[in-house]
Amino acid sequence: MAAKLNILQVGLSDWSREFSLPENMAWHFFWPGSSLAIKKVMQMYKIARFDAIILDDLNYLLDLQELEDQLTPYTIFYEEKQAAPSKEAAFFLKRFCAQAVDLSDPEEILRLLAKALFRGQYGDKLTPIDALVQPAFKGRICYNGYEDLELEGAYGEDFSPLVSWKYNIVANRFNPVELWLEYQKEASCQIQLRVKSIAEGSTATVVEERVFSEEEMEQALVLDHDFTSYLGISLEAKGQGRIRIGALHQRLTRYQFGKYVLGGQILKDSKRQEINYFFYPGDFKPPLAVYFSGYRRAEGFEGFGMMRSLGMPFLLFSDPRVDGGLFYLGSQELETGIKQVIQDHLDLLGFSEQELILSGISMGTYGAMYYGADFKPAGIVLSKPLANLGTIAERGRLLLPRVFPTAFDVLHRHTGGKGKKEVEELNQRFWQKFEAADFRQTTFALSYMKEEDYDPTAFQDLVQALEVKKARVVSKGTSGRHNDDDSSTISWFVNYYKMLLREKFGRKD
Repeated sequence: MAAKLNILQVGLSDWSREFSLPENMAWHFFWPGSSLAIKKVMQMYKIARFDAIILDDLNYLLDLQELEDQLTPYTIFYEEKQAAPSKEAAFFLKRFCAQAVDLSDPEEILRLLAKALFRGQYGDKLTPIDALVQPAFKGRICYNGYEDLELEGAYGEDFSPLVSWKYNIVANRFNPVELWLEYQKEASCQIQLRVKSIAEGSTATVVEERVFSEEEMEQALVLDHDFTSYLGISLEAKGQGRIRIGALHQRLTRYQFGKYVLGGQILKDSKRQEINYFFYPGDFKPPLAVYFSGYRRAEGFEGFGMMRSLGMPFLLFSDPRVDGGLFYLGSQELETGIKQVIQDHLDLLGFSEQELILSGISMGTYGAMYYGADFKPAGIVLSKPLANLGTIAERGRLLLPRVFPTAFDVLHRHTGGKGKKEVEELNQRFWQKFEAADFRQTTFALSYMKEEDYDPTAFQDLVQALEVKKARVVSKGTSGRHNDDDSSTISWFVNYYKMLLREKFGRKD
């Protein structure tokens, strides 16, 4: 049996006496001014940290301030209509990323928290390759790799089935899922998503059927049931025109409390493309570290344990598009959004650009350098750097067949073509921005592969460009190809981080 969630409530009215608690909750109620009693209970029941803390009134914050070492960011919930009673209280709420919620319906809050406070994270996708077109459709059909499924033609005057997916999605009653479909379409046609809930243990018994309009799909669709089922999903269309269908994303929902993890966020553009990000406040002291995830098929965040071990506040970014990421490039809207997220968190912390470090491994190195060029950071820490995305795709044709086929999706998505012209265009998209940046106050720490096969000239190209920029470069080469010896390169990556933290910010290991 899974361990119960430890919930702390500080207030004047004990919810557990007024409302029925979910079975997976262990409730701990205390009157204001009971911080010593709370500590004793934590010791008695061996509670290291509470899964959630509910505050009836922000005037009771003093109890939590005396428990700082036992608090976890994003787990404090307080009434959204209340204002912090003092500057100290406002800073405390910001320091621990407390969440303002509507507490007017305690039973609903308890129900949501019972399902949202699960351990870990999970998300994946059904790709365009997993989509099946209705045989009766007589229009144009084109599968563009993992990028999208392109359809063009007449769909009829009434909604009719157009596309279904090969696989069903499990919707567990304890961990509801939310869906997000990537698509673009012309105004001359309309679509809707039909979701059938098939009873657990059955192959055809439909216990619920829902249809979601385009307006409803403007937000992620949360499938919140009190039963476990398998979701059979199909897309219906009417009218005529072009429709491009990308990935169908599914993730365990945390409702309004975060995406993937408590406090997780998703940046979206008008083309329904997503970038995930998560801020962790650490000790609230410089620097702000930004980590861009590498290529990963699983959706969510990586690097949390590694970054948290360094103590400072940090931002995690991940790219869930195509098979494992589009190297954090996208529309002007999306790229501006990523830059703004970094700037907003510098402002939140009160840090300058020289109190910023950007970093990444493999695909993440591209994001770290590309967005690092928008600032004047103290450092950029890279492991297995990649810079020439066009070259990576070009090498995939003959020199690296089947090693990294997603490179073709990246090339086509960002240029609209796959020829030599587009290869050079994509390469220059990086270098034009990188060479215009001011890195005179930036230390580049590079852990690279001596026999790099994805982008063989990346390290030399970067060193040459940085010499002109008068940036400081510290590097370490490791024998092997791009996907070899992760343990050594990641070890150097962490060591470089610690070096920068010591030299520029006086932090100790």
